Amino acid sequence: MRVIEVEQGSSEWLSFREGKRTGTSIGKLFAKSRATGELYDTDKPLITFYQKVAERLAEGTGDDDGLESSRERGKDLEEEAINEAEQKLGLTLIRGNVWQDSDDPNHIESPDAYTKDLKTAVEIKCLSSARHIQAICLNEPPKEYYAEYLNYFLVNDKLETLYVFLYDPRFLMEHLKWHAFKIKRADVEYDIERMRDIDAQAEQMISAMVENLIKGDI
Repeated sequence: MRVIEVEQGSSEWLSFREGKRTGTSIGKLFAKSRATGELYDTDKPLITFYQKVAERLAEGTGDDDGLESSRERGKDLEEEAINEAEQKLGLTLIRGNVWQDSDDPNHIESPDAYTKDLKTAVEIKCLSSARHIQAICLNEPPKEYYAEYLNYFLVNDKLETLYVFLYDPRFLMEHLKWHAFKIKRADVEYDIERMRDIDAQAEQMISAMVENLIKGDI
């Protein structure tokens, strides 16, 4: 063992800890095992594991805690990420605007970017570096946004392909700064229709509750 002389809590201490397993993190790297005699299941790495991976491959990942920081980062990087998506995917994209369902004015989608023919769209995700590298390693877009992906197809019947474009310029190697997941309508058609039924039910329930509240029936 070596003793490293550094003041705990200092910027040097925080920098030195990056990418290293500590007493704070070592019990959070893997899911707890259900097998007798085993502490952890090393086949099930948790987000802390990917945070340690990211810290060795990227700079300035210390602001990744919390949803608000991710939102702010996404807002700040969106235009840069769209420009990158245009270049990497070979697309000419329209920014922003809002799509409104032709059959239901209360159903909308705010696409990050899309092509003029409305057949292709891009959803930008500027996640924490840990979640960014986790998605790349697992080779799947973040599942918690799946309903958002489906909503693109629900609102826009012309949409054939949605790219979920991950972007994090903090990674030192170019090929890790971005990753695009391609979702084709044909591959998620069943879930689109299931979501369509749920959405229709939601609209009926919301409208009924609003009407009852106006009448004073609740």
